[in-house]
Amino acid sequence: MTWNYAYTPGIWPSFLTVLLLIPLSIYSWRRRSVPGALPFSMGCMFAALWAAGSVMELVSVDAATKVFWFKFQGAWRLPAITAITCFVLEYAWPGRWLTRRNLALLSIPLLLAWGLILTNNLHHLAWRGFAYEGKVVPLRGPVNWLFFAYGYALGVANLVVLAWLFLRSSQHRWPVVIMVTGQIVGRGLYLLEAAEVLRIAPPLDVPPMAFEYLTYAVALFGFRIFDPVPLARRTAIEQMHAGMLVLDAQGRVASLNPAAERILGAPAGSARGQPVRKLLPAYPDEQLAENEETEIEVSLPGGHQDGVGAGQEVRHYTLTISLLNDFRGLAVGRLLMLRNVTLQKRAQAQLVEQQRTLATLQERERLARELHDSLGQTLAAAHLQASSARLLLARGETDQTDEYLERIADMAIDAEADVREYLLGARTVLSADLPFFPALRQYIQRLSQQYDLQVKLAAPPQLEAQGLDPAVEVQALRIIQEALSNVRKHARAHGASVSFSVAGSLVQIAIVDDGQGFDPAALAGQLGNGYGVQSMRERAEAVGGRLEVRSQPGQGTRVEVQVPMGERWGDTETRRRSGWQMGI
Repeated sequence: MTWNYAYTPGIWPSFLTVLLLIPLSIYSWRRRSVPGALPFSMGCMFAALWAAGSVMELVSVDAATKVFWFKFQGAWRLPAITAITCFVLEYAWPGRWLTRRNLALLSIPLLLAWGLILTNNLHHLAWRGFAYEGKVVPLRGPVNWLFFAYGYALGVANLVVLAWLFLRSSQHRWPVVIMVTGQIVGRGLYLLEAAEVLRIAPPLDVPPMAFEYLTYAVALFGFRIFDPVPLARRTAIEQMHAGMLVLDAQGRVASLNPAAERILGAPAGSARGQPVRKLLPAYPDEQLAENEETEIEVSLPGGHQDGVGAGQEVRHYTLTISLLNDFRGLAVGRLLMLRNVTLQKRAQAQLVEQQRTLATLQERERLARELHDSLGQTLAAAHLQASSARLLLARGETDQTDEYLERIADMAIDAEADVREYLLGARTVLSADLPFFPALRQYIQRLSQQYDLQVKLAAPPQLEAQGLDPAVEVQALRIIQEALSNVRKHARAHGASVSFSVAGSLVQIAIVDDGQGFDPAALAGQLGNGYGVQSMRERAEAVGGRLEVRSQPGQGTRVEVQVPMGERWGDTETRRRSGWQMGI
């Protein structure tokens, strides 16, 4: 063997394959903490030695040198194939399939192959001989064919493992498709070359390795399946209780997590590609959704098992909509987050009901004191008048007796009216089933029917839907009842109106009548007894509000009350993010 070499252009495919495989081997070695990277690095190194042997065979001049390098290549074929099998096993199930025992079993054929290649001149079991027809043509021995079949059996095992991984893990499907494509193309071309079906120069036994190993590298490192950061993100998204939907620029569902599937009752396969309004009718209009972030409350019918709030009852969610922008700032989609707040809504409703009950009890105590002061004084005065009438009657002064009896009758009529009005007010009880505005509307309707006094009620729809703080509602209701009672008793009015408006964090209530009016300054000392203004003012101040009375003789009376909205409303930003802004 003379070891003579000469340049030939046919070396470049194999030489470029070496240049690709060596950096891949180094890169994989540095990333050997990634499951599968270490056996892949070894496979790249073995394949690089295989390709280097191909380069040396092509530049060799004499036949003996070419045979040597052909044998050199044969020594690294089976190690390269075995290393790829180890890579596939570790990639499919890290730490489970590539055990020390399995690694030892896979190493036995390699040691046998190396031993037979080194001692082939003694037994010719690997190659019976070689012919040279412009290239080395081996005369394979029985063991060579056995190892050839073993190598392809490992390839079939790789395909079985990858098929199992494709069926079991959705996130591995694209990497599996890429690896299977590379393996089929690479092994197929090598088989065609080995069977001499293809007779072209340069030979196709080495260059397909570049494509095959490149697909393995893309599957292992390109998808970052074993990177803990994106893996943690995927796990968190899959395990989170909040529903997450990703929409494309056209408002179609691009992805959703398992929680969103349970909330919407739609499997991911059928939900993808559907317009979001089909799955979530409460999705807001485009103008609202164009904000950087929008948060609204939505209600969904029961029936889907999404954990809290499951069953047939209505479930409540906060829907947060965020824009997804690319590096240019252009909107490419939206992120929707659905958080179940059914329990919070229940707790809030229970708290409101407890506050309302407490306010009602406090109001009953206040009304009892007012009845003791007003009705008690009336009955005491009637008792004095009756005693005086008896004395006058005993003395025979019938004219004065008749006058006292007439006073007693008027007092009884006034007392009856007060008791009837108290009962009318007491029947108006706020509850979860009868909120503030329906209760107030019911009271005004009964008052109008009982006393032939036409009263109109006006309030913004948003305010009616939201309501007020329970303590504020109770006091506002009693202030309105007291003001309308004064209209009935003293104003001689034909009609009245109760109107609500919102100014910032305050609710303004105006009770206006078309009665005879009065001079507030002239009656300042009698307001507490005559019109109950002092009682109304105390009620307003009890909840942090204020009250003002405006009137002139012959021009009616206007009672203005300002009370806070309470904690149930929150600040302006909260109402803006809730999807509407009160217009005043």
